[in-house]
Amino acid sequence: MFVKNISIITFLAVVLAVSAQGATVSFMVIETGLREETPTIESSRLWEDALLGVFFDTGHIVSNTPILRVSQKPQKNLPDEAKASLGEALDGGADFFILAVLDYENQPKIGMELPKPRSISIRLFKTEPYRFLFSQEYTPAAEVHTTDRDDMANAMSAARVIAAHLKD
Repeated sequence: MFVKNISIITFLAVVLAVSAQGATVSFMVIETGLREETPTIESSRLWEDALLGVFFDTGHIVSNTPILRVSQKPQKNLPDEAKASLGEALDGGADFFILAVLDYENQPKIGMELPKPRSISIRLFKTEPYRFLFSQEYTPAAEVHTTDRDDMANAMSAARVIAAHLKD
């Protein structure tokens, strides 16, 4: 009986230890197409929260850098502005680095509603050895007015797609 109990406990401990291991994932959000003085757009925070939340809820260790604003949409998979954050992620022991680029078309004017991104690009990188793994582009329908709840659901859905590629 004692041996049986020890065997069951050992089996459960091994199964739980193997299934509980999550990756360490570092996130960076870049906003493009906005004036420098424009405050951080709520859509950017929403996408950042969705990415962090989904990965955390699936058992990964998450970290992020402050939202960064650049003048133009980066043409490279890993823009120069993100290289320092990738290095910090690597130094911090991150297994993966995820870059979300939210491209805003309109410059908000005083008294106007803040814009939503015209496109969102999410890019997944392995940190060691460094390699690009996956990218996905999202283009929200411009004519459809969505609520923050709809935007959060879309962002979480996108995060789940990216999370599925951590095993690549």
